[in-house]
Amino acid sequence: MSDVLNEVLNANREYSQRFGEKGKLALPPARRIAVLTCMDARLDPAKFAGLSEGDAHVIRNAGGRASDDAIRSLVISYKLLGTREFFVIHHTDCGMQFFTNEVIRGLLASSLETAELTTSGFHHPLVPATIPIYGYIYDVRGGRLIEVEEATRAGRAS
Repeated sequence: MSDVLNEVLNANREYSQRFGEKGKLALPPARRIAVLTCMDARLDPAKFAGLSEGDAHVIRNAGGRASDDAIRSLVISYKLLGTREFFVIHHTDCGMQFFTNEVIRGLLASSLETAELTTSGFHHPLVPATIPIYGYIYDVRGGRLIEVEEATRAGRAS
């Protein structure tokens, strides 16, 4: 097990022990808002917007773009879960300003085990086999991360 995985699981163990009444939070966001923002690790929507668990839907992607998937999430948030206000929050010094589609294509072609589509399907994964992928489910009633052993097994790095 990696040091990072141990750190995440230990932090989750402590978090779930003091989870308290959070398991009773309603599915719709209490403040009836949705936030679309960048995945940049320097941004913490809970902190910069004063949010607590259960307050808002937070949708994150590279660049905080209103992609088809983000729009789908916002529509579900509004139509099915009652949000009434949307915030789209970008940030300065975003890494996405340094990339174009052509640059990304070039990086994928030269620096990863790039997939190739042939008549028999794709060959060579886009994600190198050396990157471990862990599978967990977050329990909303108790705050614990529960391992999906089959997913972790399938994502084991080689």
